[in-house]
Amino acid sequence: MTNETDSRPRRHAAGQGAVAHARVLVVDDVPENRDLLVRRLARLGVTQTDEAVNGQQALEKLDAGHFDLVLLDIMMPVMTGYEVLQRLNAQGRIQDLPVIVISALSEVDDIANCIEEGAEDFLLKPFNSTLLRARILSSLEKKFLRDHTRQELQRKQAELAVARTLQLALAPPPASRETAFGALSIDLVLDPAKEVGGDLVDHFALGEHLHVLILGDVSDKGAGAALVMARTCALFRGLAGRHDAQQLFGSPELAMAEVNEVLAFNNPSCIFVTLMLATLDTSTGRLCYVRAGHVPSFLRHADGSLQRLEHAGGLPFGVLEGAVYASDSIFLQPGDCLLSLTDGVTEAVADDGTMFGDERVADWLADALRETPTVAGLLATVREFEGGAPPSDDVAIMLVQWARPAEAPQSGQIQWEYSFDPVPQAVSELVDQLLERLPEHGVETRVAHHVALALDELLTNLSSHAGADHCRVEVTIAPDRVSLVIEDQARPFDPRELESPDTTAGVEERPIGGLGVYLTLSLAQGFDYRSEEGRNLTMLWFARASSHSSENTVTDDR
Repeated sequence: MTNETDSRPRRHAAGQGAVAHARVLVVDDVPENRDLLVRRLARLGVTQTDEAVNGQQALEKLDAGHFDLVLLDIMMPVMTGYEVLQRLNAQGRIQDLPVIVISALSEVDDIANCIEEGAEDFLLKPFNSTLLRARILSSLEKKFLRDHTRQELQRKQAELAVARTLQLALAPPPASRETAFGALSIDLVLDPAKEVGGDLVDHFALGEHLHVLILGDVSDKGAGAALVMARTCALFRGLAGRHDAQQLFGSPELAMAEVNEVLAFNNPSCIFVTLMLATLDTSTGRLCYVRAGHVPSFLRHADGSLQRLEHAGGLPFGVLEGAVYASDSIFLQPGDCLLSLTDGVTEAVADDGTMFGDERVADWLADALRETPTVAGLLATVREFEGGAPPSDDVAIMLVQWARPAEAPQSGQIQWEYSFDPVPQAVSELVDQLLERLPEHGVETRVAHHVALALDELLTNLSSHAGADHCRVEVTIAPDRVSLVIEDQARPFDPRELESPDTTAGVEERPIGGLGVYLTLSLAQGFDYRSEEGRNLTMLWFARASSHSSENTVTDDR
């Protein structure tokens, strides 16, 4: 007789654990057969066994408790082994519960039917002990490994669910911000294709008037991309806490370069990030933006026209240390909407292979003109376009709406508008009028003189250097500042392009020109200029308190 103990191959820990903790159900209508199988199981180390005399009793025991293996006869009263297999298969339980059929039926069709119904193996009666031991051990070990794999998968899914919750929590909620100068509304959505993803969306305020907008896309997918996304957000948030944050984000290309240096340094995975960074000055509506290889944003004007912000840019983050970025700026007007998104929107694919594309985004944005648009509406449109198929890419969308009442100033502010030819007499009359009216409304006399001097200098330059024959001046007194807006249709003339005079040189050595503009920019708390479609806009603002003196340096918010 063969010594089974000595000839038995050494099994690994999984097999030993499977046997030691296994619970087996023996199903046979013949008591002697059940007794023999139970004793064979005991010799293998299986001590947790139960018995059933027919298929119906077997199903009842399977419903009542947990089993790791079923040894099943076919020909039984009340309910056959075939019916048991069919029930288990219909319930979807056969995949997780191995069944070894032990039967005297030897026809190929009988064996095939059992295998087709989900049986893991088939043994003929009378069975060979060695073969029975091998089949039981193999089935239990595979069951153990399947259970272990399932538990690990469930654990990882639970961890990913927590990670998804944490990642979505990184995205700030929608926001609205009311100021004396305008109203900002931000709507956003982050929808990873998997549990976690690499798209990022963020916004935060810096100081009283500057709002930072960030939207990006990591080149990879899954957990690795999510970590890069979180790191990128953390880097920008870290910059926001620096003492020079206003300067960095006021010129967003500087912030872009800082973050790129960190991400590009020691990047063996070669993961890169495309990104849009914009800063909106809520006191003026000026939007300054930079693209790092990202999809150009959509700007829908209040009149329904559409514009793509695609000029400013640079390489994606992480590609090259020392990469240089360029910014561009535009003024948002009342009713304008800025839509930034990742390519998970434009490259969404329908069942027929058609891509969602830029045109459908533009159509959605145009249709949204008739009602209040929401990013949830755009996301729903994209998912409907995909036909219910699992998304192939992460999606991030940010919608920024800017409202500044054009008909009347907001509560707490006074506004005057003048339209005239900038001849010396008219300029002098306006300056005198402002010197009188500004202090009447609580503006310090010193500040009123700064405003009047700056206006006089700029209007004189417009007339003499740019050839302006008509202009419009808007003066706004807000709780904390005085703003000037000068509009004309003359030749473009950006005062910032004039070379700053050498203030350290003597009067005799100093070249003529440029000093007046320099002093004007020095007096102002902020200054900006843009030329668009034949229209020039020059904007200045002054603090109502005189803390900003003529000794301040020139501010360039570009």
